[in-house]
Amino acid sequence: MKTIDLKKTLKPFYTASASQPAIIDVPAMNVIMVDGRGDPNSTAFQEAVGALYSVAYTMKFSFKKKRAIDFPVLPLEGLWSAEVIADFLEEKRDNWKWTLFIALPDLAMKNDVAETVAVVKKKAKLSGFPAVRFEKFAEGKAAHVLHVGPYSTEGATVERLHRFVEEQGLRLRGRHHEIYLGDPRRSAPEKLKTIIRHPVE
Repeated sequence: MKTIDLKKTLKPFYTASASQPAIIDVPAMNVIMVDGRGDPNSTAFQEAVGALYSVAYTMKFSFKKKRAIDFPVLPLEGLWSAEVIADFLEEKRDNWKWTLFIALPDLAMKNDVAETVAVVKKKAKLSGFPAVRFEKFAEGKAAHVLHVGPYSTEGATVERLHRFVEEQGLRLRGRHHEIYLGDPRRSAPEKLKTIIRHPVE
């Protein structure tokens, strides 16, 4: 059995300091993605999360059984935006646009994802199964920092990250990015850990 230790090889991109923001260069990664719109407490959002994890774990077990290759399922990530910035800042959640994704090992390709999605959809027997797709996600240069606490208190951390970017003589580009290291169903809100990231130039 060959083990691809993604948590070790990709550690710099899934760990961050809560005390000091940093600039990193994120490599291109194969990912599975779902796009959506609206409140993250909505059914559509929860179904997207469930679909991504179902596909990721089904692929993991398939690789282990058929190819003798094992790899860990990495954390859920989210890209966030709104057509009107004020909607995002004022938490008008019905207008939020999100893209959720989970990174895969480089050897997991588009056809592997398509085959796995077909298997999961058949087992799920849901007519409205979320549209999970394969993509090569390339973020490049970015700033990130660790937020500890509930999602509702991220504002101050985000502002601190933005100030840091400005101090470095850089500017924000692209979409606000979050990496969810904790499970809100199992962790107390004050102990949740989320990497806040934003691509820069």
